[in-house]
Amino acid sequence: MTTFFRRYKSVITSREFVITATTAVFVLTGAIVGLFKSASLAATVLALIAVVVGGIPIIIGAVRGLIHHEMNVDELVAIAIIVSVYFKEYLSAGFVAFMMSFGKILEDFTAARAQTALGDLGRLTPQTALVRREGKEQVVPLEEVMTGDSVIIKPGERIPVDGVVVSGQASVNQSPITGESILVVKVKGSDVFAGTMNELGALEVKVTKVGSDTTLARIADLVEEAEGNRAPLVRTADRYAKYFTPLILTIAVVVYLVTRNLTSALAVLIVACPCALVMATPIAVIAGVANGAKRGILIKGGARLEAAGRVTALAVDKTGTITLGQPQVERTITFNGFADREVLKIAATAEKLSEHPISKAILNHAHSLNLDIPDAEEFQVIPGRGVCARLNGSVILVGTSSLMVDHDIVIHTSVDSARQSLEKEGLTPLLVASSDKVIGIIGVADSVRDDIRLAISHLRQSGISKIVMLTGDSPEVANRVASSVGINEWQARLLPQQKVEAVKKLQEEGYKVAMLGDGINDAPALAQADVGIAMGVTGTDLAMETADIVLMQDEVLKAAEAINLSRNTLKTIRQNLAFALIFNLIGLVAAGSGILNPIGAALFHNLGSVAVVVNSARLVNMKLRL
Repeated sequence: MTTFFRRYKSVITSREFVITATTAVFVLTGAIVGLFKSASLAATVLALIAVVVGGIPIIIGAVRGLIHHEMNVDELVAIAIIVSVYFKEYLSAGFVAFMMSFGKILEDFTAARAQTALGDLGRLTPQTALVRREGKEQVVPLEEVMTGDSVIIKPGERIPVDGVVVSGQASVNQSPITGESILVVKVKGSDVFAGTMNELGALEVKVTKVGSDTTLARIADLVEEAEGNRAPLVRTADRYAKYFTPLILTIAVVVYLVTRNLTSALAVLIVACPCALVMATPIAVIAGVANGAKRGILIKGGARLEAAGRVTALAVDKTGTITLGQPQVERTITFNGFADREVLKIAATAEKLSEHPISKAILNHAHSLNLDIPDAEEFQVIPGRGVCARLNGSVILVGTSSLMVDHDIVIHTSVDSARQSLEKEGLTPLLVASSDKVIGIIGVADSVRDDIRLAISHLRQSGISKIVMLTGDSPEVANRVASSVGINEWQARLLPQQKVEAVKKLQEEGYKVAMLGDGINDAPALAQADVGIAMGVTGTDLAMETADIVLMQDEVLKAAEAINLSRNTLKTIRQNLAFALIFNLIGLVAAGSGILNPIGAALFHNLGSVAVVVNSARLVNMKLRL
């Protein structure tokens, strides 16, 4: 019960809930008392109290709408209540007022349920942090933690800040942020996020973001923005009421003129209220946004969600999106009788002290082969060319052809031919020389994400007919990466503005375009696209702020999930629209023919409202099939 109250406190304590509950009590009591003929006056008084409590706010809303020249749902409901009272159908009037208020409360409960999936995020951040300052550890309030501080996180504690691990190793549950279902190992250099749980191990973290700047806080901001937006379909539903109300009034008059039955005319007014149509669309949007947030997919509002559901083409960045932005060794070519392992061991020796990403790729590959890497006696970085080291008196060079020429190393035709061959394959060739001769070439390339091929397949299955890779890399690299992941179209050597032009061209061809990227140079294209999708964990702040959808987990497959979720939400909205129209049509026929009296009309009408709200609420926990 406590959990229920906490979850729905904002609804239960609201003015609307009090009005609805009070109206319900007087309507129910009035109906029971009305069963006794001797208490008819008491029943009338109770019913009138219900009308005053529940009906006056609706009538005031209708009047305000007329003052502002806005025709909405309240006008039709107010007319039904006033007509019921005029013809002394007090219980019917009270019941209509209650059901209308109840429909709004049901909407609020459903929205609160969806919001709970997001609101729990705000309770994940601890209120204090264990900070190490001047060699001393002290617990301080979270608001006093500053960027650059060192924070200690012990086993079983939630991480209070965003930061980078400077020492220690731990297994962290970061599913609230990224949606990952397994623990993630954090070591020196790893990023950590506020609100995640340190399950095993201890960490010392250098603070990079605190308070409102953390990833968790930004999630909350995005959710708040999402709830503040209404999709175009919601506005369409509002316009529906403007045309629908005069139409229903006309039908009610016609029914009265034909049947001379005021009760039937009143039932028409009651049953035709378009509440189901108006209330179900925003609920579907909120439920869809909540579902995405639970999966690590942040959709910035209903309009963006609707746009994502209509996407027919995808433009996708290469580095950091299709690839990890982490080079790895792809091929090794040897010369002068040296074996692959020997060349890699010598190259790793020279690269051991370098911080360059390519150096790390060579070292990682050497470690994966269990090679024992000795320490070089001397080490020097030659910017833009490579590294030079000395081991046992021999000079080792790893780098470009220019580096070899600078050290009078002869590059034979066979070596140069192999180098050019690797370049044509889209690999970066690193020449390795020892004892004044080239002993091998190491081909390095950015590693492709594991899930990208599956993601491309699912995106095509979801109805995206055109996928284009956009990159600033060379055509050789673009061709190698695109062909390896199943993308047939690509554009290379693009500057940020050229990526924008590429997106514009797709739009001019009639496509609804989504742009998937992660870097600062992707931000203009993300803004130009109908839907911008940013890789949130590795992506830059600018890309996240510009994008319409943020993937908090570094999986391109999440982009396919986002599109699928958006299409399911649009499908649900269309179901609601169709059902509401059909339900109203059936109700009009039944009320006009005298089958439904005013109370029956109110019940029938609100059953339709309940049905479409429940249908929308399914989206909160809907499983996406990929």
